[in-house]
Amino acid sequence: VTATGASLTTSPGYALTNKAGAPKTITATAGTPQTATVNTAFATKLGATVVDTYGNPVGGTTVTFTAPTSGASGTFTGGVNTAKTNAQGVATAAVFTANKVTGSYIVTAKAGTVTTSPGFALTNQAGAAAAIAATAGTPQSAKVNTAFATNLAATVTDTFGNPVSGATVTFTAPTSGASGTFTGGSNTATATTDATGVATAPVFTANGTTGGYTVTAKVGTITTSPGFSLTNTN
Repeated sequence: VTATGASLTTSPGYALTNKAGAPKTITATAGTPQTATVNTAFATKLGATVVDTYGNPVGGTTVTFTAPTSGASGTFTGGVNTAKTNAQGVATAAVFTANKVTGSYIVTAKAGTVTTSPGFALTNQAGAAAAIAATAGTPQSAKVNTAFATNLAATVTDTFGNPVSGATVTFTAPTSGASGTFTGGSNTATATTDATGVATAPVFTANGTTGGYTVTAKVGTITTSPGFSLTNTN
């Protein structure tokens, strides 16, 4: 702004600044949605943008990021869950690390009385297969040349006991003596774990030899111990 009198003008003029108003909205603008393996850091830091009533970025305001206190969740580095907005109105949280529980959840960001809606959509996924257990169809008996009543099923979990989905499990029966075959006539069969970490084998039929034996299930290099205890009877 300048002021003039006769032929004279202020030099310099009046230096004025229009500042943003109070926070009106806050939006999750970085790090959503995303997925990380349990007990590892998410790749992208969470970022929230704060603007006033007219859409102007609000700088220098404190934003508080809040994750669930139980179940699938995570923690911010150093336990610091606040950040100040920069000149563009963006507040960037510290690195966020998934906890040891699988599942999807929402992290919110709040500036004053205004909260992100929706918040940051995050998912903790299971780690690599670390254990496999025979969880259905053991022990059981069937007459020779007859199908066993219950399909064999194995449950695969990661280091923290979370179910591992999408893993390939190979079931193997003995190649001689008392044994049996899976649908299709082979002594081996494969199945993929479902969302609960369970892989269910095809129907298994006893061969013509009586006796007890063990069928194993394997994922990667890990094998059930003990396996499935089966017996062919007369």
